[in-house]
Amino acid sequence: MGNKILFFDIDGTILDHDKKIPDGVVEAIQKAKENGHEVVIATGRSAFTASFIFEQLNIDSFVCYNGQVVQFKGEIIHSGVIDRTALQRLTDFASERQQPLVYMGTNEMVSNLLEHNDIHESISTLKIDFPRAEENFYLENDVHQALIFCDIAAQEEYEKAFPHLKFVRWHRVSCDVLPLGVSKAKGIELLLTHLNKTPEDAIAFGDGLNDLEMLEYVGTGVAMGNSVEELKEKATFVTDHVSENGLVNAMKKLNLI
Repeated sequence: MGNKILFFDIDGTILDHDKKIPDGVVEAIQKAKENGHEVVIATGRSAFTASFIFEQLNIDSFVCYNGQVVQFKGEIIHSGVIDRTALQRLTDFASERQQPLVYMGTNEMVSNLLEHNDIHESISTLKIDFPRAEENFYLENDVHQALIFCDIAAQEEYEKAFPHLKFVRWHRVSCDVLPLGVSKAKGIELLLTHLNKTPEDAIAFGDGLNDLEMLEYVGTGVAMGNSVEELKEKATFVTDHVSENGLVNAMKKLNLI
């Protein structure tokens, strides 16, 4: 196998459900780099909530906010934002329904409500700090991605009301909100173009709904054993569970290590 560009999701792929890196993963990724492969993180997280992963894996290339911000070896090559007018409408629509929003800026994530059970329930699963509250943060700051806190039935209302936005569920009570057309796959395409590479040069590993386009786009798409069923159907193959050496086993099967 020639040198490849490897794209790794974080939650449920590099991190297990306790938000720990399973034994052998750091060493496997280091070995892949030594073997000449480029390693890139591809996540729905912001760069600042993924920084501990970059440090532990010694990586400075990423596709963050589900494709909105792309960096290669320290150089930002793309930075997309959500239109402020659309955010205003979204905020008003959510407020009428008493459903909170979190705005994900470049350096911090900010809630428009001080307290809400759904924010606590979902954000706490990421093992990150609870966002501070500021009602109009989005009016004066770039927002790359937003989080809306609602159930699946309410998500359908948002999708009908905002056809130019994309809603991707990542938790029982929360969805990522992005401009239509944005995805990890789009971010990967921008990075591959920057490097004069093709999808066939890329291998991606993921487990969630926000990984669907990514696994379809790259030459080889690997779904973790703990993946949602929709992703397993799109994958080149399904490896073992994240907690059962799934990532390392997949890398061995692909002769990356």
